[in-house]
Amino acid sequence: MTPVNGKSGAFWAIRYMTTTTEFKFCSQKAWSGDFCTLDSNTGFVTPSNNMVESDGLYIICVDYAAGKVAVEPANVYGIGDCFENGWDSGVEWTVADDGTVTSPVLKAGNVRMYTSAECFGVDWWRMEFNVYDGRIVYRGAGSDQEAVPCEAGKTVTLNFNAGTGEIK
Repeated sequence: MTPVNGKSGAFWAIRYMTTTTEFKFCSQKAWSGDFCTLDSNTGFVTPSNNMVESDGLYIICVDYAAGKVAVEPANVYGIGDCFENGWDSGVEWTVADDGTVTSPVLKAGNVRMYTSAECFGVDWWRMEFNVYDGRIVYRGAGSDQEAVPCEAGKTVTLNFNAGTGEIK
């Protein structure tokens, strides 16, 4: 999972999940210490492991400090020079039935992308990512990412399950 920039103990991931997708968490790469719930849990059912109630693209949030696990429908946005609203607000992207996310690039400039989650309530840049060499790279706890220049008329396509993206 990706750390939320500036929010200690908070992590997120976007995945396309079906009603049969199961998931659980562990603070280490081991089978011991795994968990599927914390003190506050929303957006999923737990018959044995965590599952969503309908197929779709979701953001999974784990906030250790707040004792919270939340699963929400994922929204992916473009902001800045390349997109319709410029720097005023993010433009929500289209999610296909297979979970890929796309957006046209309307103007030349640097591509900036992010997600948001009600469970964290943080500024857009704290959950930012971009495409480098065909891979989605997350800002995480790091500083501002290197610029990704783009021409008008291109399309950005992201596949969060595969961790891949392209701008063409």
